[in-house]
Amino acid sequence: MVSTTCLAQDDPNQAFEYCPSLGAAITLSVCFGLITIIHIFLAAKHRKPFCWVLIMGAIWETSGYAIRSFNITRQADPNIYTAQFLLILLAPLWINAFIYMTLGRMIHFFLPAGGDRIFGVRARRVTKMFVWFDITAFLVQLAGGLMSSGTDIKTTKLGLKIYTSGVGLQLAFIAIFCGIAVQFQQVLKRQDVAQSPQLAMQALEPYQSNYDRTPEGPETRYDGRTFTTAKPLLITIWLALSLIILRNVYRLIEYAMGGVNGNTITRHEWWMYVFDAVPMLAAMVVLTAYHPGRILQGERSDFSAEDKLKKQQKKAGRLEKKAEKQMRKEAKKAGKAGGKGYFGVKGRSANESAEELV
Repeated sequence: MVSTTCLAQDDPNQAFEYCPSLGAAITLSVCFGLITIIHIFLAAKHRKPFCWVLIMGAIWETSGYAIRSFNITRQADPNIYTAQFLLILLAPLWINAFIYMTLGRMIHFFLPAGGDRIFGVRARRVTKMFVWFDITAFLVQLAGGLMSSGTDIKTTKLGLKIYTSGVGLQLAFIAIFCGIAVQFQQVLKRQDVAQSPQLAMQALEPYQSNYDRTPEGPETRYDGRTFTTAKPLLITIWLALSLIILRNVYRLIEYAMGGVNGNTITRHEWWMYVFDAVPMLAAMVVLTAYHPGRILQGERSDFSAEDKLKKQQKKAGRLEKKAEKQMRKEAKKAGKAGGKGYFGVKGRSANESAEELV
């Protein structure tokens, strides 16, 4: 039988400020494990490789609570405590990054080529920008988490301050992201209004292509790519993001209060489960209820076409440079051959040599 005897609070090896619940940790690890399997299935079903980011977050949550279960049976092991502490602390950043990536793809999918910009920033750049923001917050929180998991009180308190600043940074980035999401919704609504006559005509042309291209080239309208179509996924993003914000606000308050020794929140385990574990599990469930892959299908549903075009342009550039290099080489050779016309044995002129080359 597994022993769950808690160490005394004055025991120097006790990392927890309470007697942790083994049942709660096991339940959460099972729940996150199930949601991980579901997301792996949905990513494969809808063929969305970028979902690996969300799956990674789910795996970290599952591993965090599984290791926490093991840690509860071996409370004197600081290494096990550090592992579960960091995994649970940092897993939400993966889920946050997935939401950033999803909105970037929605901007690219719902807005026409050349017009997929919000506040003048292209969809691809929006995705990259916020992923880098998330990585920055991740590194700050990781540094703070590592320092706060130590045994030295001064280092721990400094680590908590660094981690708190990392959470604050993440919330600031989320606020900017919310502004972009709201603007995207407004742009999409205006696009619907501007295109309503064309969309009405399009309903009478069932066999027309998804895109109607003007002689100038850019797309002027989309089949079904309207605010109404995007709305369910936008609601999903807002719900998941709200749960992440709730979790981050909780962590911000927890560590702003000191985080160790004497903090009312950290002395009771239920705070962590109610305001961290449950919101993150709920966010994962919301993202299964209306998976991005249900809408983001077809042309411009990801950046693969853009990546392919860039590769082709790079290849064309390399071939052009190679051709120019070859032409210079041949011109140089022709020059040498022309020189022999004046000073060589055969006595041919440069013009004769050039004509022969042509």
